[in-house]
Amino acid sequence: MIAHANAVGAEGIYIMTERLDLSLREERAKIRAALGGSGLWIVAVAGDEIVGSADIARGRHRKSHHVGELGIALRKDHRGAGLGRAMMESMIAWARSAGIRKLSLSVFSSNRPARGLYRSLGFVREGRLRGHVILRRKPDDVLLMSRWL
Repeated sequence: MIAHANAVGAEGIYIMTERLDLSLREERAKIRAALGGSGLWIVAVAGDEIVGSADIARGRHRKSHHVGELGIALRKDHRGAGLGRAMMESMIAWARSAGIRKLSLSVFSSNRPARGLYRSLGFVREGRLRGHVILRRKPDDVLLMSRWL
């Protein structure tokens, strides 16, 4: 998982993380904590390599327990072939079965393929954080998107 996050993060334009400097013990604890909060973490594997990951973290507080924050990351050579859609559809189905009523996510405005995928799955834009990140030395917006289940 650390190598996967670092590979996607090294591209510098798709996920907030650029490099995880975690030990194996710290990464395991992070995953256990996420799953202990009634969340879900799935991975896609090709051969012996993780090529995709997706997770849902349910709101920790009673007032937001009906919301799941979703994240997904795919390796470059596995994008555009339907893997992201399949993972998102699995996450949506699981969220519905777990009683989550709303899914939310954030995406860089420059990530047009991801935005298109999310829209095609029923996510709508709820907000925009202008110039919230710097990608390749230029400001980019972060779009907040959600879908009610």
